Formats: sequence, C-alpha cells, structure tokens
Amino acid sequence: MLTRLKVSLLVIASITIVFFTSTQALADMFGFFNKQEFVLSAPVKGQLLDDGQPIANTKVIRSLTYGDEYVDEAITDANGYFSFAEKTIKTAKPSSMFDNESLIQHIYLENGTPEGIVLWAVRVILHEQSETLERLLADLVCDVSEQPKTYDIPIKEDTSHTFAIYTSCKL
Repeated sequence: MLTRLKVSLLVIASITIVFFTSTQALADMFGFFNKQEFVLSAPVKGQLLDDGQPIANTKVIRSLTYGDEYVDEAITDANGYFSFAEKTIKTAKPSSMFDNESLIQHIYLENGTPEGIVLWAVRVILHEQSETLERLLADLVCDVSEQPKTYDIPIKEDTSHTFAIYTSCKL
C-alpha cells in the first residue's frame, strides 16, 4: 500500500513538473508573457488651417488602435499649431505568433460623427518605427477646407510597400 502511494505521488509530481515547464515554454514560444515596448505613434507636430487661415483653440484628437484604443487630445495655439508626444506601450502582441492586428492611427476633429473631420488616417501593418511616418508626422499642415484624399506613400524601409494615408494634410 505504501509503495502504491509513493508511485502515485511520484507520478503526480512528474506530471506537475512537466505541465508547468511545458506551459512556460509554450507561453515563451507564443509570446504570451514577453512584453516589450511598442511605438504606436511617432511624435506629431502640425498646424490646423481653414482655407489657409490658422484655427486657434480647437481640440485635435489622436486615436491609436492596436487591440485597445489609446486616445489623447491637444488644443491648437493662436497660430493653429498642435502636437502630440510619441506614444509607446508595453505589450506582448508583436512577439506573439498569433498577432495579426494592424495599428490604426487616426487624427481628427470632433463634429458629432464617429469618424469626425479626418485630418490623418493610416493603417500600419509593417514598420512600427518607420522613418517615413516619423518624417510625415513631424510637419503636418492640415486644411479643413480641403477634402481628404488617399495617398500611396512609398515606405523608405521597404520600397515594395506603401502606406495608404487618407488625409487633408499636405504631403
């Protein structure tokens, strides 16, 4: 009877060790616990205009969606200038082989509709820290009197791909 108990305890201990070891190995392999810094947006600097004239004291909203939505706001100064700091999060998503979500960057003015008055919208699948996006976001000049257009901008880091940017800003 005592031997049977020892064997049972040994089997239970072995199964427990294998289970916890393999669970951690799977978690590491699939990136479940491997959190790292991920840049959702480079710093943004821009000017808001209406038919070439600066728009002062207006709320500009930046929405960054990567699984969760991250929203921040800026108020234009007397000359229509606004800015947003770089937005970085800690996440395990980029290291997960199951992550297939893209990043949506959306800068807009509220006007009572879900999309608002679009100043900038792009879906980023490649190149989280793209020099191309950094350069464009560093000097936005957005005129709300202009209808937004879609531009296919070559990605400096991979010229075989483009960013499709929907914007009323000069590119």
